[in-house]
Amino acid sequence: MENDKCVVLLSGGIDSATALWWALERFKEVHALTFTYGQRHALEVEYARRLAEMAGVAEHRVIDLSILKDIGGSALTDESMDVPEGEYPPRGTISTYVPMRNSLFGVVAGAYMEVKGITDIVLGVHASDVPNYPDTRPEWASALEALLNAGSSLAFDGKRRIKVHTPFVGMRKADIIRLGLKLGVPYEWTWSCYSPKDGWPCGRCPTCVQRAEAFRELGLPDPLLLRLEKEKKEVET
Repeated sequence: MENDKCVVLLSGGIDSATALWWALERFKEVHALTFTYGQRHALEVEYARRLAEMAGVAEHRVIDLSILKDIGGSALTDESMDVPEGEYPPRGTISTYVPMRNSLFGVVAGAYMEVKGITDIVLGVHASDVPNYPDTRPEWASALEALLNAGSSLAFDGKRRIKVHTPFVGMRKADIIRLGLKLGVPYEWTWSCYSPKDGWPCGRCPTCVQRAEAFRELGLPDPLLLRLEKEKKEVET
């Protein structure tokens, strides 16, 4: 590969963790960026730190974008809004969508890439999110790639074009987990829940339901729950 460095957007969830391990198979030097934005499930950031350490990334940067909380408009950043429960609706933007979040993440990552001389970025967006999150669609990823190339000195000076990798764009959550198990992703250290309580997932929000269904489809227990149960028993004994 002409450029042996990449950056992965790492939230701490299943998709971004799998994207990180996917990148480790393909790039010699992997960087990871995690964002804090006033999300009510900030616990995911600690999981991202653990994953980055386990993966041995070249650099893991946690970047503050709390302006997204100030803007509001999402159940993930506005405590006055309820996080929905149950399955994701078949179609339509859901209240857990954070306005333009992924676009902002991508642009900030572009600035980091420019400074580091990195022209490859890996995102964990996938087919299961497309019906409810506009900033996970293939056309969004293509638009982000066009924007990064139009605004970056790396492309402007003719060094190399920026490439946005979306390896899971045609895959469902269960498909991603199946791949991740082959890659050795430590799913016991991934976090999905939007409404955590005392370090445990709620089991009711859409992302908890989606996660449970994916592991159920594969005929597997959720490694995260197994780890939490084990740790609970160790504390009690």
